[in-house]
Amino acid sequence: MTFKIYNPHAKKAVWKSISASGFKPNGRSCKSDHFDIKHTGAASGEESYHIVAHLDKHVQFDLVFRRPAEAPGVKFGAGEMGGISTFGKDKEDGIALHRFLPLMYSSGTFTLDGKVVDAKGDGMFVRAIQGMRPDSLATRWNFAFFTTGGGIEEGPLGGVRAIQMEFETTDAYGPKGHKSGRTKVNVGVVTITSLPSPLIVVGQTHHASSDAFPRLSKDISAATHLGVVKDKDTGYYAPTGISFVWEGDRVDGKGRAGAKVVQEKAGATVGEGGLIEKVDVLGEIPLLIRKGLAAVTGTKPYIFQYQNPATLEVTLDGETTPVKGWLFDEATFISD
Repeated sequence: MTFKIYNPHAKKAVWKSISASGFKPNGRSCKSDHFDIKHTGAASGEESYHIVAHLDKHVQFDLVFRRPAEAPGVKFGAGEMGGISTFGKDKEDGIALHRFLPLMYSSGTFTLDGKVVDAKGDGMFVRAIQGMRPDSLATRWNFAFFTTGGGIEEGPLGGVRAIQMEFETTDAYGPKGHKSGRTKVNVGVVTITSLPSPLIVVGQTHHASSDAFPRLSKDISAATHLGVVKDKDTGYYAPTGISFVWEGDRVDGKGRAGAKVVQEKAGATVGEGGLIEKVDVLGEIPLLIRKGLAAVTGTKPYIFQYQNPATLEVTLDGETTPVKGWLFDEATFISD
């Protein structure tokens, strides 16, 4: 289990990663010697996850994440294969799965070094399965979560959430197979509480050659680094700005809709451009496993995490409305 809490006022993050012993799964619930997760409810109505954890003497928490009945879950594609990206012919190489609950509410407490922190707020949930070795699945990732929660007064559209997940494959998974260039896979959703269903759900594959893949729809879901700077600590080219765009057919069938948010300043210096931390992923796992992974894969994964106030431009019925909120986003690098 990994855990992180960031205080934007104090500019301080607390991160914990532990190897949990005694793990026992039970459907969507599970328990171990360090935590207990209980799932209640069903997809047809309200559901919740109650998480009680004692990671060490410094970090404990008792949290409930609740999804209201009127806030549906989201996956790109219908049926059992919805939300699944396949690698190789007939999934022979592996899969990646992403299914989202875009609107959830949190309650409970964190206890950090004996100090109790109220956990009341809102968030999102993703069921993600990485069904293959990380360095085989992707070379890099982009992720965005925009929310009007966090103490910002809701505007004329009510509560708005926008999520985007993008990964770029290795050279093994181009449009013509091995060594034919990397492929970007992107899935996004925008939800508005004043509407009866998610506004749009979009997905797309991208390649350096625009005609490399058949164009299945006019939907757009794209993350773009607006500039780069070489980071002396990691050797990667971190973004100096990031744009996230969504555009597609409304789920309720009432025409097209879209959204865009731009983080104009990013960078590679913690404390500037909203950069919370450069997470050394291998540094957060046990030494023996870390040495083995690095030797076998040659990877050096880092996650650049940003959090900023932001404005999401939502286009609905031909009219664009600026929506103020918070943007949490990540630029992850797995390998060169």
